[in-house]
Amino acid sequence: MPLQLLKRLQQQAATRADKPAIREIGAEGRSATFAQLAAMVASFAESVASVVSPCGVVLICLPNRIECTAAFLGTLEAGRTGFLVNPNVSDYELLRAVETARAEAVAVARGVAREIDGWSLRRLVVPDVPDQLAGSLLLQNVGRSESDSGALMLLSSGTTGDPKIVVRDGPSIDAVASNTTEAIRLTPDDRVLGLVPLCHSYGVEHGILAPTYAGCCVHLCQGFDTRTVLDQLARGGITVFPGVPSAFEMLATLGDGTGVFPDLRCAYSAGSTLPMSVVDACRKNWGVRVGQLYGSSEVGSITFNDPNQPDHDPMSVGLPMSGVVAVTVDPTTRDVTSPLPPGVEGELAIHAPSMLSGYVGQTESPLVDGYFFTGDLARLDVRGAITITGRIKLLIDVGALKVNPLEVEEVLAQCPGVGECVVVPVPISDTVSRIRAVIVPEDVADPPSAETLRRFARARLSAHKVPRVVDIVDALPKSPTGKVLRRQIAS
Repeated sequence: MPLQLLKRLQQQAATRADKPAIREIGAEGRSATFAQLAAMVASFAESVASVVSPCGVVLICLPNRIECTAAFLGTLEAGRTGFLVNPNVSDYELLRAVETARAEAVAVARGVAREIDGWSLRRLVVPDVPDQLAGSLLLQNVGRSESDSGALMLLSSGTTGDPKIVVRDGPSIDAVASNTTEAIRLTPDDRVLGLVPLCHSYGVEHGILAPTYAGCCVHLCQGFDTRTVLDQLARGGITVFPGVPSAFEMLATLGDGTGVFPDLRCAYSAGSTLPMSVVDACRKNWGVRVGQLYGSSEVGSITFNDPNQPDHDPMSVGLPMSGVVAVTVDPTTRDVTSPLPPGVEGELAIHAPSMLSGYVGQTESPLVDGYFFTGDLARLDVRGAITITGRIKLLIDVGALKVNPLEVEEVLAQCPGVGECVVVPVPISDTVSRIRAVIVPEDVADPPSAETLRRFARARLSAHKVPRVVDIVDALPKSPTGKVLRRQIAS
């Protein structure tokens, strides 16, 4: 069945053709109206349908530009799967992702094409923003069967080994677009600051899906620049600001209590817990109340804590969205039939219409009795509002980007001279950590240098995964059963 998301885009193109859908914030200052965006989507869909098999995957490795949105929506329009990947990943990571996902084609945009020659991928050029619209370039479900509504793939940091590739189908896409629009009360009059990379679950949902569904304009930013963000909030007409804790922390330090964001009606944070110190600083220095949203690549955006509600608890991630069921359970039994009572900490398990259909290459379902276990510890109050209290999983937050330490350890273990290694976080603020590698050399008299280890890692990992701190030790602390005691290392 065709996606409601694409029907909404067609409606906007027909009734609000000349209204802006996307503005790029930067030197060029390009923009696209809804009619122009729909034309780009339809044109790219035709290209996808002509070369990609009905169940095929299109790699979309583009920055926050109009072409990224057009390529993803165009892939959905053709009924294929759009695989959104951060353009800053290393060649090594990208090649592994392409091979695992069995991508058939890659979306490229003029001026931002990544060098991927020799990878056996067809190159599909996303069209430029058209000056004039051709009547034939209308959304018409090009190359799609009645049963195929397209899908979304995202890289997830995972919990063990290599990062996983999450697959979310068409109904999941529609559900998260509808739920997010409803929860944040998006309307065509809103202007959303697109600060989060569109390749992330949070970014695609709040920078493409919900704004397209609601028919509002997105102001796309290329990375985080404090001057640009402050200018957009003060003079750009931004009404909705989806951010991450590190961004709010940086902005809070720049305010003095006199600044005004005249149009901003809703600011919220996701990616990791927002510290109370940052909440207080944003309120004191900018007069901005910041809410929280909770989700993941596997389940999408599933809760929202509206900062404008009179009973707003800034430490809560809020109530579940429509159709979402959240329970806390004993993490040792994971029995969803016996959820814990309100106020008792347990592992958070989620059942949602937006959650994944599976991981690429894994035949076993990642769900237990229909629930996805998040690896987060949480408490629910009597209303069902959720407060995240900790993590079971090992993921390290390095400023809205997640790092799986086991992935980094696997890479470092291949470096000549490394006997054992463990990777732990080094907190540098309430919201940001850095990566620390603790190495036991094969030969204690001739250990590899820190620069050798970092150079080896840089060739195989994204920059944010490369350890900033490298320590050489004689041995790692271990339990009687041989398990590495990570907490002792991190303390």
